[in-house]
Amino acid sequence: MLFRPGAQERLHSIQGQLLAWSEEADRFRLAAIAARRGEQQLETLVTAAEETHDGLMALLDDLDRALESLPAGHVEFGALLHAQGKTLSLLESVSNSLDVLAGFAQDRRPEIVHLAARKPALAAE
Repeated sequence: MLFRPGAQERLHSIQGQLLAWSEEADRFRLAAIAARRGEQQLETLVTAAEETHDGLMALLDDLDRALESLPAGHVEFGALLHAQGKTLSLLESVSNSLDVLAGFAQDRRPEIVHLAARKPALAAE
């Protein structure tokens, strides 16, 4: 099993990731507003929102574990608590956008054609 540092050891990278996810949450929110106005949204946008949602859920678990293991007076307790609050806010925003986008997304991938289901063409035709 690989060693993975706890949330308190990677607080700086968590804060950077939260900034990136904040920008993504804004993009998803704008796309959800556009979808409500009738603009089609791609399925890839829904997939990106789902991946962001999953990442936020995983981070929230890490932060919960870190907060439970630290004493209340620990130096990094406040910063971890702030990161947890920010994560919850972003998770709510992404979840709301995802609910809207999932209903309006359009899948632009080509339809899958099963070759075995096609009638074979004869050379004389």
